Amino acid sequence: MKKIFKKIIKRVLWILPPKIAHKILYRHRMHKKLDLKNPKDFNEKIQWLILNDYKTKKIYSNLADKVLVREYIKEKNYENILPKIYGIYDDFSDIDFSLLPKRFVLKPNNGCGNVFIYDEKVTKEEFELYVKKLRNNLKKNFALNNLEYHYKNIKPKIIVEEYLDDSENKVPLDYKIYCYNGKAECILVCSEREKLLRLDYYDLTWQYLPFSKEEYRADKRINCPFNLAEMIKIAENLSKGFPFVRIDLYNIQGKIYFGEMTFTPAAGLVNYNTKEALLYLGSLINIKK
Repeated sequence: MKKIFKKIIKRVLWILPPKIAHKILYRHRMHKKLDLKNPKDFNEKIQWLILNDYKTKKIYSNLADKVLVREYIKEKNYENILPKIYGIYDDFSDIDFSLLPKRFVLKPNNGCGNVFIYDEKVTKEEFELYVKKLRNNLKKNFALNNLEYHYKNIKPKIIVEEYLDDSENKVPLDYKIYCYNGKAECILVCSEREKLLRLDYYDLTWQYLPFSKEEYRADKRINCPFNLAEMIKIAENLSKGFPFVRIDLYNIQGKIYFGEMTFTPAAGLVNYNTKEALLYLGSLINIKK
């Protein structure tokens, strides 16, 4: 019954006037009023951007698409940081698994999550469960989940991509660089994804920032990647012209790989940052332009 109720709520929010729908969603998820007239913190400004910028411009759909964004990366002369693609498919039945390496990654081109690492340890049951789940998700409009309109026009695809092995973690460290009009400000490092996701922030000189709530922080500090300056430079070049975008990168034994461009972290419903961090990160977004 809960699933049916959630589905009905999503449909109702989708057909309501957008501002009203966002205010209802925000109240429900964040337990406070959404101020769109004078947005201050990070979540409020992301909500404002969704309604006033992302909703109307096709470029955001293209860059949120994990297939089409690769063309943008190439145009910026960063083809060398793109992970190898083994194939792009409409359905699992189109994939010839005999032609693939022992380890690879499966993921959809729209939305977030649903990443599956295929290797010799995966059981038949685990893989079949993932296939069923992803097939169901590909039939849905991801934009409905949290009113992220720029996902609506993305044609769902399955991406088969190379596995990035950092020799330490099954899921490599994810460096998410917060950029504002081409200027990097801080870096969120996602670790321990295979256990319990940890979220830790660092400044551009790799000093620790207490932006995450205590329960989301890792027990130990992450070592600074030796080519951090290069990662920052890439992120700043890719983010020029956007009021905010998070550039997600991987660093595998010194080689930088592109992950994705994220315009709406947690759909503007972030609950892992402290109140002070949300205000600071929001203050950096200039919506007056």
